[in-house]
Amino acid sequence: MRTTVALALVLVACGPADRRDPAAGRDAPSATSSSGPDAIVLRIPRRGGSVRAYRYPDLDSLIWTSTSPAAPPARVLAFDPEAGSVAYVDRNNVPGRIDLRAGTVGVATRAKLTSLSSADGWAIYGIANNGNVTRLTPTGDWSYEPPDRARLVLPQDDGSLLVLTDHGSDLGVLRIRPPDSDVTDSATVPDAERIVHAHAGDRVYFGIDSSLLSLRGRSLEPAPALHLSDEVVSVAPTPSGDRLFVITDSSRVISVVDRYRDQIGRTIALPGPASELRMDPLGRYVLARAATGDSLWIVAVGTAQVIGSVSTIWREDFPFVAPDGALAIADSNDVRILDAETQRERAVIEGGARDFWHVIVWNGFRPRSGELDQPVVFADSDSVAVVPDSGVEPTVPNDSTLRPPTTVSSPGQTATRPPRAPTPPRAASESTRDAPRSRGWIVSFATFVTEPPARTRAARIRVDGKSARVVPSQTAGTTVYRVILGPFPTKVEAERVGRQSGESYWVYEGNP
Repeated sequence: MRTTVALALVLVACGPADRRDPAAGRDAPSATSSSGPDAIVLRIPRRGGSVRAYRYPDLDSLIWTSTSPAAPPARVLAFDPEAGSVAYVDRNNVPGRIDLRAGTVGVATRAKLTSLSSADGWAIYGIANNGNVTRLTPTGDWSYEPPDRARLVLPQDDGSLLVLTDHGSDLGVLRIRPPDSDVTDSATVPDAERIVHAHAGDRVYFGIDSSLLSLRGRSLEPAPALHLSDEVVSVAPTPSGDRLFVITDSSRVISVVDRYRDQIGRTIALPGPASELRMDPLGRYVLARAATGDSLWIVAVGTAQVIGSVSTIWREDFPFVAPDGALAIADSNDVRILDAETQRERAVIEGGARDFWHVIVWNGFRPRSGELDQPVVFADSDSVAVVPDSGVEPTVPNDSTLRPPTTVSSPGQTATRPPRAPTPPRAASESTRDAPRSRGWIVSFATFVTEPPARTRAARIRVDGKSARVVPSQTAGTTVYRVILGPFPTKVEAERVGRQSGESYWVYEGNP
């Protein structure tokens, strides 16, 4: 998962306050006064079922429920905030996506894949039985046949992909940029039965036997190897990537590696041997799992000291550090929220451990004010003038193509609009009143910062005899060009058109 300002945490409640009419869960809450994204708690029954969302820390207030069930979850791969999609893997190792905007849950593929991973929640990578690499995206699949059988795939934040392959007695490391299959850089690392890997800044680290090796992500240039006393079993980098916390087999210490000096800066003594480390997404604490028993040691990153110990089970989703610094732990049935510094109990969520928990940071559940929208008249040409944008689009980057809007009305919610200003009188030959207008549903395919590529994209999209058109609008003072179809009278019809187009698309209600 990529290291961004977004958190990837988990918090879920299962108390009586949650047991309400499912329709209520689809009603979005009122917009908050905060300008930043919300910490959103997602809950999935461990046996499978509807996904539910809460705004942390209001765990007794259900704000959203999926319209279709999810399979029993095993782990979350990544979250795509632009598409509002969570990529996850179920217990049968089948990858899927949870669409937080549409409320649906779907399977990405039924093919058997290993080494499933994702850096952005949009592209899911895996290795097929024949050793080829497969990429799964909402717009289609792509495959790559490496010169030797693939063993591990590591998607990078910059869109490139590292593929570890069989290479004699070593492992080959290839760098490609999908969908291009050309190898841009390559390197080798020693082979081993178990390979621990982690990303820190611009480097990829491999724990192989008793050595910690690193390659620069962009050039695969190797850095000096760091040799430890025993086999590396877990590596946890800080969110900034400046330090790595490393434990080795049977060791009672955590080694803190300085990434800039490629050496151990200090060590932290533990009460006993640890088998796994888990980093707080905000870098405040490191959680160390005891090699035996059910103990958990809390290490303060700032002081590099063990500040407490608690008993808890260790799962893919528990324990974790919540956005406010609280520690969430679980037993066979219940979830307990503790103060991380003092380990004092704040709350108990009875039966909460029966769910899989995950927290994202996102503002997509915030409703858009109807006062921001104005109706638009669609002309016969393929581009029309529209009123200034309502703030739906994200800030325009330097890239030529933008992803779909990041903030839309919540599922099932319709915002009211202010009355339209009176239309000025027209010539006698024209109608003196506007034709009735409807909000409708828009299918958006892409957004460009220049017009020619937008028209090129629009020219290739045609559904039911209707061609996509280009609509200019303003975003953050910049003119952008959207490729759209619509409006359509219902969301179902808009979704059908989007699927039939064969293109990547997003459906939203209101102005184009």
